[in-house]
Amino acid sequence: MAYSIHANPYILRYVSKDYADNTPEGDIRIDCSLGVNADLLGNCIFQRLHAFEQKTDVHHGNYADIKFYPHGESLKDALAEWYCKNGVGQGWLTGDHFILGNGSYDILCNLNLLCLTHAKKVLGHAPQFTAYIDHVNCSGSVYECYYLDRTRNYQFDAAAYIAQMSAAYDMFIVENPNNPTGQIIPLEDLRKIAQRALELDRVLVIDEAYAEYMPFSNTAIHLVREFPQVIVTRSFSKGWGMAGVRLGYAAASTESDLLPQLKKLVLPFNSNGIARVLAQTALQTRLENPDDPFGIRAVRASKRELCEAIAQYNLRYSTNLQIAQTFADTPIMMLYYDGPAGFHLQRHLMRVGILTVSCETYEGLDSRAVRLMLPERNSMPLLLQLMEQAVQLLPTN
Repeated sequence: MAYSIHANPYILRYVSKDYADNTPEGDIRIDCSLGVNADLLGNCIFQRLHAFEQKTDVHHGNYADIKFYPHGESLKDALAEWYCKNGVGQGWLTGDHFILGNGSYDILCNLNLLCLTHAKKVLGHAPQFTAYIDHVNCSGSVYECYYLDRTRNYQFDAAAYIAQMSAAYDMFIVENPNNPTGQIIPLEDLRKIAQRALELDRVLVIDEAYAEYMPFSNTAIHLVREFPQVIVTRSFSKGWGMAGVRLGYAAASTESDLLPQLKKLVLPFNSNGIARVLAQTALQTRLENPDDPFGIRAVRASKRELCEAIAQYNLRYSTNLQIAQTFADTPIMMLYYDGPAGFHLQRHLMRVGILTVSCETYEGLDSRAVRLMLPERNSMPLLLQLMEQAVQLLPTN
């Protein structure tokens, strides 16, 4: 490289571990890697986009959402209505509890800027979303973690996490559901973690990117009224199947200065007008069709089939491909195999045409583990067929 810039030394010397950069090429027969909800919102989004073309009045209706800067609180009010109608925050949750972002990762980065400065520390858990760890390290702060125990099948232990919490950390962050395992943390365990964070006078971030796949009764938004230092980040990317829209949000108490201070870091108009309109359309569509709005029944059936099939294949071929602790309704899961040194499970699965995400870039994991995203329901027979071939070809130690 002919020229090197003078810049933040933490960024210059840090090597990103983004799993999206670690996708091999090959003959892919089924993609179980960086997917989002295959149960899309039907034609409603496309009809809404088409409606932008039909407006001639530039001061009203959809065209105004393009022509003018995105002001107003209508999306935040719609979010409050969505949650209240689903049993969350009834009687107290309002649009004032929300802040919008260009994806939930945008908000996570701003929280790092707000709560962490040079050499400050955050306590997470491993494994978890890799890009968040990248941002902490690039900022000159220190990411430390509670490691999920392999001998306990990577199950999150709230008591162990709480035991590691101390005033030495400036912020805490947990994922629920977890990426890559798909397991969930019960709300009562999150309450205990929140109580400890309150005792330590530290912000607790709960990243709920995949939360559409767990019951509304388990969202940590229930906690923001009780714990003023808790903030919950969520996204329209995963369960809503709108990753390209780039829209996320967070919920926090109106009785603390967390949201007002966070708003100081928000870029002007960080969520565009079209994204807001499409999100409101999605919310309204789900409210009008409340029966299984995220296709969870199909996810549950597919996950059960795959777990049972892998168990059968292991018996049939005397192998031990394992599934980490997970939750029945989440569309992601982690497979791992105690193969010989240097064994690469992602490449092994690619040999039969299954594309997954290698977990070697996740803190605490290596190339013997992969994250698998369940495909559309009608693709399950092919996945089961290919998975049997993969298990049959697994090497022995």
